[in-house]
Amino acid sequence: MKVLLIEDDIPLNTTITNFLRSSNNEVKNSFDGEDAIELIEKESFELYIIDINIPHIDGLELLRYIRQKDTTSPVIIITASLELANFLDAFELGCSEYIKKPFFLEELQLRIEKLFAKKTPNIVSISNDIGYDMEHEELSVHGKTVRLRKKERRLLTLLLQNINHTVTTQEIENYVWENDIKESYPLRQLVSDLRKKLVDGERFIVAEKGIGYRFETLT
Repeated sequence: MKVLLIEDDIPLNTTITNFLRSSNNEVKNSFDGEDAIELIEKESFELYIIDINIPHIDGLELLRYIRQKDTTSPVIIITASLELANFLDAFELGCSEYIKKPFFLEELQLRIEKLFAKKTPNIVSISNDIGYDMEHEELSVHGKTVRLRKKERRLLTLLLQNINHTVTTQEIENYVWENDIKESYPLRQLVSDLRKKLVDGERFIVAEKGIGYRFETLT
């Protein structure tokens, strides 16, 4: 498993890194928020472990940034803070687990195992002939895998995570384009291309003028 650990306490960072690597995990570690963002821009991770009180960009802002790019990978927040506001903010922003310092490494391992035990195959049945594997971002039409470009995968995943709810244009652009310039490939064109691959895509992807897009399924 590929893990990103962000912790500014060097001895604790080293201890956690070595512990996770002893279980054959690939661990990238960082000591501040700015460096962490550079790593996230370059690579994707299956698990994030973040201390709240880190230099430059704090853990909660980093969590907010991660969730704009990755809505599914677990995020574990570790902190010495007892403030209820931090706890509530972390879960509102999308953290998966919250561990109070000091903690035993075995506790961290149990939390990780619990999170990944929940990750069962998640296939969305769009119709009798179309399905989408949310974990691997694979579209199947009439039993055959249909190749999707990265932005098509990200758009479809985001819409299916919000079935029957309209996702705003801004939310789509933040997630799909990951802060890249989109003028060369506008959202309308991306939606059109994805609809074609869904065969009857006009029925599934509904535009809300001036607001965004909604995915509707009859199954």
